[in-house]
Amino acid sequence: MIRIFVTGMLCLHLMFFANVRERILRGYPDFTVFYTAGTILRQGLRHQLYDPHIQYRVQQAFTGGLIESRRGPLPYIHPPLEAVIFLPLTLLPYREAFVAWDLLNIAALLGVAITLRRDLNVLRAIPAWEFVLGFLAFFPVFLCLLQGQDSILLLLLCALGFSALKRESDFLAGGWFGLALFKFQFVIPLIFLIAFWKRRRAAWGFAAVACVWALLSFALVGWDGMLAYPKFVLQIAKSPSLGGVPPELMPNLRGLLEGWSFNSAAADSAPALVSGLVLVLSIALLIFAALKGKTSKDHLEVGFSLAVVVSALISWHTNAHDLCLLLLPLVLLADYGWTFLADFPGRRARLLIPALPLLISPLWFVLWLENKNINLMAIPLLWSVWEISQEAMRSGGSRGVTPERAAAG
Repeated sequence: MIRIFVTGMLCLHLMFFANVRERILRGYPDFTVFYTAGTILRQGLRHQLYDPHIQYRVQQAFTGGLIESRRGPLPYIHPPLEAVIFLPLTLLPYREAFVAWDLLNIAALLGVAITLRRDLNVLRAIPAWEFVLGFLAFFPVFLCLLQGQDSILLLLLCALGFSALKRESDFLAGGWFGLALFKFQFVIPLIFLIAFWKRRRAAWGFAAVACVWALLSFALVGWDGMLAYPKFVLQIAKSPSLGGVPPELMPNLRGLLEGWSFNSAAADSAPALVSGLVLVLSIALLIFAALKGKTSKDHLEVGFSLAVVVSALISWHTNAHDLCLLLLPLVLLADYGWTFLADFPGRRARLLIPALPLLISPLWFVLWLENKNINLMAIPLLWSVWEISQEAMRSGGSRGVTPERAAAG
């Protein structure tokens, strides 16, 4: 039954890809921003990485001006050091570079599967290639490949970080999370929760790599470039017309609160009030997760899953493709459910059912293309946070529980 479902989602994704492949090859996807950044570095203009005029000129050159609706650049708003990753790809024409990047992403998915299988129990019997097919059936992964985004790289680094935590190599784990600072809005709350749960060596490893990130970024774009970065990001984030993502397309807490037409007038008259409410609720959710997840120290997969889902929810800027990261809690909680809750089907169902809407690609397509309300996907995420937190409390009541001891209890 699961294989039939996965096959159906894969077929749907392939059909959609076939319909938009020409737009992809003409430069519409987000990969354009990475190719632009790499090209700017290759042309020796690294100090002007965040100059919109330079970005637009470079994009016009490799797209041939074929995107008539674009009156400005699709902006590169990621940290400067990430552009180095894409520098070698600019030696290829845009189309070949896009294909090469997607192939690297699929290889990264295989790396995620191999990494996670080492720490699984029941699901370890599934071959790595079947995991990859399952991953490709998950809409955020498909969207990441469609857009040529970098969220799968974030997923791989966080999987490596979890694996290191599982082996109590906390400093190494922090280093892996530090390498994922190109998505700092997710990694910073994640490492905060891990450190709060008395894994402080992970925070030291993270800090060490973060310092290297900062030094290399300064060396790359200089002081002026580093000062231009936050200003440029804030300008884009406030202006969807310049390439920012509107709240209704953000599957997070901010999108759920701001992404409605009736909020437009309120947001115009009192933007600080709306943003302040989001900030307060985000902090409250972070504190809630910190306290609840602390009880699950004997089941790292539960606490880590809670941290990942909360980080996605409270991030100020979350795209649908960023939810690739949810593959970690999906796999870890499924394995936990079939390992430790085999004799507790009710608890297993409550833990896993909230994730079901996230697996249905037709629902994603409707919310994305028809309703323009991907922010509704924050609802099952909030539900998941509640159920995972409750399981964290239950699992924390029994040290070193095994399937046999769970059955006996």
